[in-house]
Amino acid sequence: MAISTQLVKKLVQIPIFGGLTVPEAAEFFEVALEVNEPRGKVLFREGDEGDALLVILEGSVVVSRKGVELATLGRHSVVGEMTLVDEREPRSATATAGEDVKLLKVPSKRVQKLLKADHVAALKVVANLAQVMSKRLAAINEKLVSSLGEKGKKREELADFNRILTRWDF
Repeated sequence: MAISTQLVKKLVQIPIFGGLTVPEAAEFFEVALEVNEPRGKVLFREGDEGDALLVILEGSVVVSRKGVELATLGRHSVVGEMTLVDEREPRSATATAGEDVKLLKVPSKRVQKLLKADHVAALKVVANLAQVMSKRLAAINEKLVSSLGEKGKKREELADFNRILTRWDF
C-alpha cells in the first residue's frame, strides 16, 4: 500500500526518519500499513515477538512495563523501534491505545531485508535509532548513578552494570 506524499513529507520530520529524502522515505514506507485501533486495544505485549515499528499518526499510545505506566506517546511518536535492530528480541513493554489511534505499521522483516541490501534509507533510520538509544542509555546511566549513591553494595552493583554495558559479545 503506497502512502501519500503528504504523509511521507511529515514522516521525514520525525527524528528517527530524519535525513531521509522524500523518495528514500517513500521507498522505505512502501510496505507500511495504516491501521486504526480503538481505545484500550493492546497493540503488543511485553514479551511478544517484535514484528513492526509503529508510528502514531493520530491519537495516543500508553507504554507500560510490568503493569507500571512508563509513558504516553502522541502524534508522530514511534513505538517498537528496537524491532528494527533485532526482531528476535522480545518486546520490552506493553503498548496500549490510550485513545482511538491511527498507526503506520512498518514490518521489521522488511527493514531487516533493506539493511542486508545496504539500503540507504534503512541505514539512515538505524543510525538515527542508534543516536536516540545512546541518549537514552546516558540518561539511564545518570539516573542509576544518582540512585545508587556511595553505598558499598550499590557501588558493586554499579560495577557489575558497567561490565554489562562494556561487553560487545551479546
